[in-house]
Amino acid sequence: MNSYHPTLWRTCRALANVKRLGCLKAVLAEPALTVGEVAGRVGIAENHVSECLRALQARGLIQARRHSRWVQYVPVPDPLVPCARPLLSALRRAMLKENRPAAALVSALTAFTHPRRIVIMSCLQKHRSISAEALARLTGISVTALYRHLGKLSARGLLAADQETWCAVTVSDPLLMTLLGLLDVKEE
Repeated sequence: MNSYHPTLWRTCRALANVKRLGCLKAVLAEPALTVGEVAGRVGIAENHVSECLRALQARGLIQARRHSRWVQYVPVPDPLVPCARPLLSALRRAMLKENRPAAALVSALTAFTHPRRIVIMSCLQKHRSISAEALARLTGISVTALYRHLGKLSARGLLAADQETWCAVTVSDPLLMTLLGLLDVKEE
């Protein structure tokens, strides 16, 4: 298999959760909220909010800052995580400006929650149109597994098939465009 993009797929996996997206939306809308304040905004228990915020912080999307005896969360991307800034910007737009439902965001994010799907999309961006058998050879993914991932990517509007030839589809969704752009970001 070609090299994959561990930070992108792990970040998407962390984000593809309605509760985490709700917590992120609260922090984006009102920076410097505490765990209790986020819990009040999203309507879930503080211990769950705390877990969600830790997961978002671990992926480099938010930072915890101590202010007196309070820990406040701010949407500041970690400079050591190359995909954090553009992804946070795309999520801010999708959540606050476009007011997209969490389920739609989860659907877009889950296209990138597996390293094999990252490899497949990277390969299709380079080759534009390719047969499943050739794609299986290039990626080292079995044909059975390949078709499962192609189906998931196709269901999210990223791929189209013409007989046995698969090709990447031009997308207009800014979040998907950002995620596709991050396929080539090099990790440190």
